[in-house]
Amino acid sequence: MGRDYHFHREHAGCSVTLAVHLGGAREVELLVDGKEVAVERVHGHHAGVRSLSTVLPTDPPRRIDVEVTLPGGVRGEPAGVLIEDGDRLPMPEKEVPRRAGLTEASWYG
Repeated sequence: MGRDYHFHREHAGCSVTLAVHLGGAREVELLVDGKEVAVERVHGHHAGVRSLSTVLPTDPPRRIDVEVTLPGGVRGEPAGVLIEDGDRLPMPEKEVPRRAGLTEASWYG
């Protein structure tokens, strides 16, 4: 069973979200204004840093990188940083709502 994390920052009038799934398969997804712009599947469960890049739909367009620090397989929490022109801006974690499971009462409804 895995765990999902979301990191978010409003930047240059755009909504930038980093979604991280840790589990059997690790996946990092970058969204701008709710649209997927980059995704990477990470093999192995070693600690490390990954970077995803995109161009924001601003006038003029702005290139950003989003860096995610992945924990090792045993413990630790991921962290996200938005990078533009050398400025490193932390991305605060947003709570991910848990998917509701079926309850016994719903089986009969």
